[in-house]
Amino acid sequence: MLSTKIRIAGVLGIISITSCWLYLTNGVWGDYQDLVNRTDEVQLSVLTLLISFGGFTGVLFINISCIISVYAGKQTRIVIGDDRMVRLEKIAIYGVLLGIVLTVVFSLYSMKLLNEYGYEFNYNLTKITPTGIHLKYIKTP
Repeated sequence: MLSTKIRIAGVLGIISITSCWLYLTNGVWGDYQDLVNRTDEVQLSVLTLLISFGGFTGVLFINISCIISVYAGKQTRIVIGDDRMVRLEKIAIYGVLLGIVLTVVFSLYSMKLLNEYGYEFNYNLTKITPTGIHLKYIKTP
């Protein structure tokens, strides 16, 4: 049986992983809203897009596994069985691969919109941070 400390750690892990993913996804959504609203300066972050799209099934898989473990007091693999666990892991991997494809498609779509709306790449404003390279585009008159 799991102790209370381990259950609390599991719940805090779920909250922290989900919060981090939601924070990055909210940043990507804000960047897209800037593009759609045609603000003067727009940012495109490919790595952050990858985490948002590709990380969804990973975060979902981790959360489901943690919830099952915390509730049952045993490892998820023991509770649901090896066959189902293998299927869930495959679904998570395919979800990440689908996220990579969505990242490429969304990046190309954003670049198409940047060209249509008259934005120009600005090297001086581009930032390199731990979450990736944030490409900055400014609206040309």
